[in-house]
Formats: sequence, structure tokens, C-alpha cells
Amino acid sequence: MTSPLLALFARSLREDSRLKLTYFARVGLVTVILLFMFAIESETGWSNGPGLEFFNMVTVIDMVFIVLAGCGYFASAITEEKEEVTLGLLRMTNLNPLSILLGKGTSRLCSALLLLTAQLPFTMLAVTLGGISLGQIAAAYCTMGAFMIFLANLALLASVVCKRSTGAAVLTLVALVFFFAIVPLLNFLAHLPAQLGLIDEDAAWVQALDHLAGFAHVASPAGRLTEILATGFDGRVFGWQAASNLALGGVCFLLAWLVFDRFCDEQQESAPRRGGARQRWRWLRRFQAGRAWPRALAWKDFYFLAGGKVWVLGKYFIYGLPLLAMICWPQRWGGPPGLKEFGGITFWLMALLICLELAFVAASIFKTERQAHTLSTLAVLPMSMRRIALHKLLGILPALLPAATYLALGVLCSFETIAEILRNVSMSRSGNVTALLFLGYAFMQGIFFLFLTANLSLRIKRGALPLAIAVQFVLQFFLGIAFAAAFRDEWALAPLIVMTLFAILFLHHDTFQRLENLAAEE
Repeated sequence: MTSPLLALFARSLREDSRLKLTYFARVGLVTVILLFMFAIESETGWSNGPGLEFFNMVTVIDMVFIVLAGCGYFASAITEEKEEVTLGLLRMTNLNPLSILLGKGTSRLCSALLLLTAQLPFTMLAVTLGGISLGQIAAAYCTMGAFMIFLANLALLASVVCKRSTGAAVLTLVALVFFFAIVPLLNFLAHLPAQLGLIDEDAAWVQALDHLAGFAHVASPAGRLTEILATGFDGRVFGWQAASNLALGGVCFLLAWLVFDRFCDEQQESAPRRGGARQRWRWLRRFQAGRAWPRALAWKDFYFLAGGKVWVLGKYFIYGLPLLAMICWPQRWGGPPGLKEFGGITFWLMALLICLELAFVAASIFKTERQAHTLSTLAVLPMSMRRIALHKLLGILPALLPAATYLALGVLCSFETIAEILRNVSMSRSGNVTALLFLGYAFMQGIFFLFLTANLSLRIKRGALPLAIAVQFVLQFFLGIAFAAAFRDEWALAPLIVMTLFAILFLHHDTFQRLENLAAEE
């Protein structure tokens, strides 16, 4: 008989084991591994340790999927109950916080660990290919499994603290970047003034930061995998990295248990909040939403989804801080970059931010209506679903103004470099054709990714953006290898552009068909 403590946990495991998506994921993962083997055969001809290269590619794709799962699948364990206003129903069943955490979070971790171990027998083929030992494979899977446990519990803690899945995903990613990247960087910067004699290296805060950076290095799965996949590795299968990750995962789970009543005791209002200044701040009343625009849907999404005028101004400040830091970088530490270098860094940084914002827009443009069951209300408006989507998109596009402004600044600062590149490309006919095909392919792939994200957000409750990133990553990897092997000239991208165009048209039609079906079901 199942213990009351594990009742929800056992039920969640049974549901996951009966889902078709679980078996599709396992088959897809094994298919990816087999395609890796064919890719290596076509590129290296089974020489120079193909087993090590094959397993290295497998670990890279596994780590990408683990991080994406942490930001999507694990981070929505509790927030999805908050968003769907069902957390109160769980609490009414007299389930204690530990039962809910085990049933909602640990059950997902068990499913993910089973998915990871499902590929273990197939990766054993790397031993027969040569270049890697069985101990290296076992150590690598211990590393990835321990990191998954840590990441799942970190995301569970973020899901308990945050009100929405997007906030939990961002908090999880920020915590990972801070611990594994920012802490070592701060440690490096702290030792620079010590080397210049400005501060004492024996200061308590410098020593504490040094110990924390050392612990982050020991706990880093990237460093551990680099050590494991080196030639001649003969270390332990279960190392300090795995032990530290398990300890961090246990601490995160205990913290989630301790603060559960603090953040999940009362059911929050599920309606979206208007982004803007509060009425009591009189000098900020001009940033209030005010009267609705003639396009009411655009007005609603600008203030309720994009954050309104206040958030637009806030992004001008947030995005401008790193640029200001580059301009004001002290001369004793190398000084600020040149005008061209500053323009190049600004251009690529803002282009990345625009892509990220568009990806989040595609994943959430219909999320609020679907959760609140208001798609049927939109459907009765005297306009088509395509026009409704256009109005909603027009309301979100002004939120891209801060990144677009700094992007234009980067183009102006590096205008000479861009002009020189364009002159070099236009000098040769083949280079011009290749550049145009490459730009067209990149643009079409970006559109395809946005449609794919929006389509997936209408089909699955959580993790649409991470799943779309994973699908795009795998498609780009294998399509690039296949067409590079078949076509070795500048026209190799032309068939890919045509295929991408047909895929976009199909997703466009299927997305709006799915919207109409969901509205009819409500």
C-alpha cells in the first residue's frame, strides 16, 4: 500500500510512464545518438579515436538538454499550479509541503534520470569504436546525473519562490551563471588590485571569495567532463564534482521545503498585472496606461505582457549598464575598447538580446489567454485569428525599442568595419552569392524558430521555448552535416532555404488552426 507521503509522487510517475511523449523522447534520443555515429563516419572515416569524439558529441548534446530542462521542465513544477490556480486545491487535500515537492518536482527528476540512463547501452558502442574506456563513460554519466539532480532541485526552489514559470526559469539560469561564471570572474577581479598592491591578498573577503571560486570550479560539470574526456584518464568514477552537486541539490530541496509555506501558503491572483507606475506616484502618472488605444489588443499586450512604458525605460537602463561599464573601464586594467571594438560588441550583444526577447514573445503571446481560458472570447471578436495575432504582436514590438536603439548605436560605431566587409564580399561574384544565401538562410531559420516556439506553446503546457531550442539545435546540426556532405559549393544552402520556407508555411497554417481548435474546445 502506498504511503500518504508518496501518494502524489507515485501517481506522477505512473502518469509520466503512460505518456506517449515519454517513449517518443526516448526513441528520439536514441535516434540522435545513431545519427551522431553516421556524422562521425562521414567526417572522420572512423579514425583518430572516433569513440572519444562520438561520446564527446553525446555529452555536449546531453548537457544542452539538461540545462534546457532545468529552465523549462523543472522550473515549472510549482509555478504551473500557481498559474492555473490549482495550488490551493492541492493544499485542501491535506498534502504537506514535502509530499507536494516530491510529487511535483522529484517525480520529474526521476523521469529525466530514466531518460538519461536509457541512452547508456547505446553509448557503450563508443568503447568498441576505440579512444575511450568504460570508466570514462561511467564517470561522465555520474557527472551529468549529479548535475541534473542539482539543477532540478535548484529549479524547484526557484519554482517555489517565483509566481510564474518565466520568472523561475530566469532565476534558475541567473543562479547557474552567477555560481559558475560570475563568482570566478569576481575572484579574478578581486586579485587584480591585490597584485597592484592596492589591497591585501590576505583580506578576509578576498580569501572567502577565493574559497567560493574554488568550490565553484570543483562543482563545475564542464571542468569535470573536460578532465574525464582527456586521453589517459584514470580517475575515480564518482568524484568531488558529483558529491558537491548532490550536496547542493539536497540543500536546494531543503530550502524549498522550508520556504514552501512562506511563498505558497496563499493563492495569488491569476489575472495579469498591468505594467506601469502606481497611482500614488504622481510624478510618474504619465507612464500609466491611460485610455485604451484604437487597437485595444495591442494596448492590452503592451501594458499587461510587455511591461508598459516603465519596463521599456527600465530596459534602456539595464541594457545600457554594461555598455557604460565598457566605456568607463579603468586604464590600469586595459582601458575601454576602441570605437570599432565597442561597436562590434554592442551590435552582437543587442542582436542576441533581440533574439531572446522575440523568443520569449513567441512562447508567451497566447499563453495568458490559454491559461485564463479566454481564447473563445477572442474568437468571437469581429476579426480573424491572424488579425488578432497581428494586433497582439504590434503591442509587443515597442518593447524591443531599447535593444534596437543600442543595436543602431553599435552599427554606427562599427560602420567602417561593416562597409569594408561589404566591399570585400561584393568584389567577388561567388562571395556575394554565398553571403546572400547565408543571410537568407539565417533569416528563414529565425522565422521558423519563432513559428515553432509559438506552435509548441499551444500544444504543451510547459517548456515550449526550451523544446524549440532543442529541436532547432538538433536540426541545424544534422542538416548542416548532411548538406555539407552532399553539396560542396555556395549553392548548398538553396535547398535548405526552400525546405525552411515550406516548413514555415506549414507551421503558420497549423498554428492558427490550433488556435481555432482550442477556442472551440473552450
